[in-house]
Amino acid sequence: MAKTPEMNAGFVQMYAELFMSDADVTAARWKGVVDTAAVADHVTVEVLVRYAFATKAPAQGLKNEALGEEHQAVLNSISGDDSPIDPAAAGRELQVLCAAVLEQLFSTMPDAAIAVLNASFGNMRRVDLPMDLPTLAERALARLSQKKRARPDVKEFQVVAPKIDFEVSEEAMAAMSVDQWKLELERLRDVARTATRAIVDEQNRVAKLLVRRMSLSDEELQMLWWLIGGHSDVAGAPFAKVEGALRPLAFGGELGQLTEVSPGPASVTSLLSRAGISDDMLTILDAVNAADMDWTKEITESSRISPVTTPLHFALEKKSEIGSSDAWLPVWIAMTGLPEDASMPAIKLAELFYREYLFLHVNG
Repeated sequence: MAKTPEMNAGFVQMYAELFMSDADVTAARWKGVVDTAAVADHVTVEVLVRYAFATKAPAQGLKNEALGEEHQAVLNSISGDDSPIDPAAAGRELQVLCAAVLEQLFSTMPDAAIAVLNASFGNMRRVDLPMDLPTLAERALARLSQKKRARPDVKEFQVVAPKIDFEVSEEAMAAMSVDQWKLELERLRDVARTATRAIVDEQNRVAKLLVRRMSLSDEELQMLWWLIGGHSDVAGAPFAKVEGALRPLAFGGELGQLTEVSPGPASVTSLLSRAGISDDMLTILDAVNAADMDWTKEITESSRISPVTTPLHFALEKKSEIGSSDAWLPVWIAMTGLPEDASMPAIKLAELFYREYLFLHVNG
């Protein structure tokens, strides 16, 4: 069983200030945070974010079986003491622990940082936590984007030949018997097999690096051609002739489709701005209603669309289901808890939709 990493001093102080300073309980909770983070995937992140932001949408989901199962798994693991936390009795503690798990994930898992920023919705969803989760997520995304797109050192592609440490035993040299030499040959075979396996593992590692680098190079090229071409497939028109209200979702989605590795390049905002998206304020209502029904249906085919982590896709999904340009809004407000007149700069709206697309479709 893996050893739990040394407890973070900040976690100890935070837990003592908010709840209790019992060393055993604090250690158990830290273990729960680490254990939950160790097995987290995008479904775990959805549960964690719903608790951290205390959203109207329940953390166990409504009809989502996968979310319900993962919700129970989180309750079982996050306590760290083999007994599930009761959300009704320890809601505040559960909220803070879920936020701590997300913070733990920020350094390695783009989906965690992306989900937090999506849920924050331009800071319209404010939450009472001991840490500024959206700011931490934003910083983490910048670091991850730089790290994942750093050019690898040529030394990383070198495969070093393993040394085969084998000598015929003194017993075999002395006895010169068939049985003894058979044992020696079997030992040589095992040593050679281990060395061959090491070479194959190294070659696979290098191949993985090359494939990743090729994917990133292709991503850069496709984004460049998209920008130079200046044509929106969603609108079927040059960038300049696309309605201003449609640009954030259309261009954000198109750029998301060109992204190979999450969380995407650091230049996303610049690309969207260069494509003609302004920083003028735009309401969610106008942005969603600018999209035609065909594209709305196409872009919302994912079964993972959520009112919490993908609120813009959720708005499009409700519009598609209801088939109306106004009746979807009350449903969206009720499920997301966001204001009826929600608005933000168009460029921020495009970034948000881009990140939502990554969360739904692009791996890290």
